[in-house]
Amino acid sequence: MKQIAALVAAFMFFSGVAFAGTPAAFNSTPREVVDYLKNFDGKAGVYAKNLKTGRSLSYNEDVVFPTASTSKLVVALAVYKYLYPAASPAKRDYYDQTVARMITVSDNNAFYEMLDEAAALRPDAFKRVTRDLRLKRTQIHDEDAFKRYDYHSVTTPYEMARVLDAICNSKYLPKAKATEFRGYLANTIYNDEIPRFMETRVMHKVGELDSVLCDVGIIDDGKDQILISVYTSTSRSGSYASDYIANTAAKAYNALRRK
Repeated sequence: MKQIAALVAAFMFFSGVAFAGTPAAFNSTPREVVDYLKNFDGKAGVYAKNLKTGRSLSYNEDVVFPTASTSKLVVALAVYKYLYPAASPAKRDYYDQTVARMITVSDNNAFYEMLDEAAALRPDAFKRVTRDLRLKRTQIHDEDAFKRYDYHSVTTPYEMARVLDAICNSKYLPKAKATEFRGYLANTIYNDEIPRFMETRVMHKVGELDSVLCDVGIIDDGKDQILISVYTSTSRSGSYASDYIANTAAKAYNALRRK
C-alpha cells in the first residue's frame, strides 16, 4: 500500500494535480495570523490575499522595508515592459536567459547586467514601472532611497504583492511572457520560506540582505490562488526569520483558502 500511495503521489506531482492545503497544525484565522506576527522579535509585515475571493489579511503592510532580492521582480518587469519590445531577436534571447537566471537562482551578476542595460537604454524604466503600478513607496536602485533608508531599493509588503500580481495576472505583460515568468517563479532553487510547508505549486521570489529576510509568492492549489508577501528585519540569527516566514505563509494560506 505504501508503494501504491507513493506512486499515486508521484503521479499527482508530475502531472500537475494540486494537493490541497497544508498540515492541520497550521489552521488559523486571519486574526491569529496577525497575532502571530505581533510576537516577532524585530519588525515584520505581511499582506496576503485570496486572488479568487478577494479576502485578505494584513499587518504592517505599508511599512517600508529593504527589498533585498525581491527588487529583481521590478527589474525583470522593467526589462520586459520597456527594453524587450524594441530589442532584436538575439537581444531578446539574452534578456530571457538573464531574467531566468535572475529569478530562478537569484543570480546577482545577471541582476547587475540588467541594471546596466536599463541605465544605458531606459534610465527611467524602474520609475515607469512603479508609476504604472501606482506604487508610492517602492524605489528601485534609487539614490534618494539610499539617502532616506540607507538602502538603494525599498518597498512595502503590500506594494511588492502588487508587483507579483502584475507579473502573474497577464494584464501588465503579454500573456505568453507572463506564463514564462510564472514558470521561472515556480522553479526557483529556494524552498525554505513560503514553499516550505506547501503541498502544491508556489511561484515566489525570496530576498535576503543583512538582517532582512523576505519572500513574496502565490500559492496555487488549483482552486485558490493565495498571494502572500512577508518582510522581516531582526537581529536574531539562525533560522528564526525563515521559520517565521514559513509558518506565517502556512497560517495565512489556511486562513484565506476556501476549505
